Amino acid sequence: METLTVRLPDDADPAEACWEMARALYEKGSLSLKQAASLAELAPTYFKIKLAGMPAGIIPQGTRFPEQPTDLKRIREIAKEMDIQESWEELVAQIGK
Repeated sequence: METLTVRLPDDADPAEACWEMARALYEKGSLSLKQAASLAELAPTYFKIKLAGMPAGIIPQGTRFPEQPTDLKRIREIAKEMDIQESWEELVAQIGK
């Protein structure tokens, strides 16, 4: 794998820059899901979640806890569709990244 050094303005977020590059290269087909997730420093499952956008209603914007009870049936359906393969520990380790 190649190394790329990028000079960003002081007000630019390096994590956001990595995300945008990973997203663009993945969508173009230049990177696999695993490679793109690694570039974005996310587990592949979280990369897919971020790429698809979090489904509305699961976690309200700007709050720490849902205002309404979470629809566990819907979450299980989403998880099944996404083919989550990481262990619970790997998923929990991604929180806050």
